[in-house]
Amino acid sequence: MKRSLVLYGVSGLLALAGCGPMGSGNGYDGPFAHATPTQETVALAIPEGHAAAAGSEDGVRTSALLGEEADSYKLTRTVTAVVNGGTGWVLGLVKLIVSYPPTSVTGSDTAIWAPAPEPLAKKAWRLTVTRKAKEVFDWSFQAKAKTDPDSAFITIISGTHTRAVDAADQPMENYGSGNFTIDWDASNTLPREPQETGKDVGVATFSYARVDPASVTSIAVDFNGVKSDKGEIHNAIYRYVATPGAGGDFKYGSKEDAAPEPGNTGTAKETLTIHSRWLESGAGRSDYRLSGGDLGTASGTVSECWEPSFASVYMVRSYDDVTWGAETSCAFATADFSSEAP
Repeated sequence: MKRSLVLYGVSGLLALAGCGPMGSGNGYDGPFAHATPTQETVALAIPEGHAAAAGSEDGVRTSALLGEEADSYKLTRTVTAVVNGGTGWVLGLVKLIVSYPPTSVTGSDTAIWAPAPEPLAKKAWRLTVTRKAKEVFDWSFQAKAKTDPDSAFITIISGTHTRAVDAADQPMENYGSGNFTIDWDASNTLPREPQETGKDVGVATFSYARVDPASVTSIAVDFNGVKSDKGEIHNAIYRYVATPGAGGDFKYGSKEDAAPEPGNTGTAKETLTIHSRWLESGAGRSDYRLSGGDLGTASGTVSECWEPSFASVYMVRSYDDVTWGAETSCAFATADFSSEAP
């Protein structure tokens, strides 16, 4: 899945009627400041290493050599990058918009950022934020064909965000909790700008809690009816938990065509699950399994462990009896395969 930007016309979005950016350079700091999540709020952060090359892992069939950087670690980074890349584009744009004062404010409860569309743009956009409680906000990003009346706006992104505050009761950027939904299918009902391919389809639902630097972070994402890089429509889930100073836990599950060959071949869909765990040092373990579909009652499993520099120290693969290293070298002593799948 490659999540690209579905929103168009950043320069037009900054042409807000009657207002410009705050002179301090710190952005809008009014009563609706930090009323929406940011990319950092929902980032799946794992220990740093070398990113995997696109397409270099298929989830089951490859593995590093003993002492080389663990492919299971690289696979974890590759899979989490799908979420981080998609939300980075969308929430980055939302953050940019709300760094400007709203176009209009109704009472103390509703703020609207309404763009002046670029002359050659086919769509118009608006962002609406409504206060539901002192720190709780509903927000929605809507679009319509530029020449249509305002009654034609449809919702592309919507959610509820509870912003976090510090000891002085001041809102904290990049922290909070809530949920939101991105609807690419709705977006595809609108006129398409020249650079939009229409390849982004389906719906993604996020729930998150990152309330302060010392608390546990949890993020759950469900992709439904999205298109993979190979053109296959499928479902996938992501479950992420990180504890400051203690490491993290990540689970991924998908139903897509991976056997007898990966890709949109038209045969039955298999279930792939990945469970990766790591310590604050970076040492970790990944256990993943491919089952169902054309595999019938059979399954293929892989377990691999890596040390703090991400070098592989242990590997066992069920489908070709490859084993190396000692499981006693693992930061997590035993396998723990995930049962979570869409």
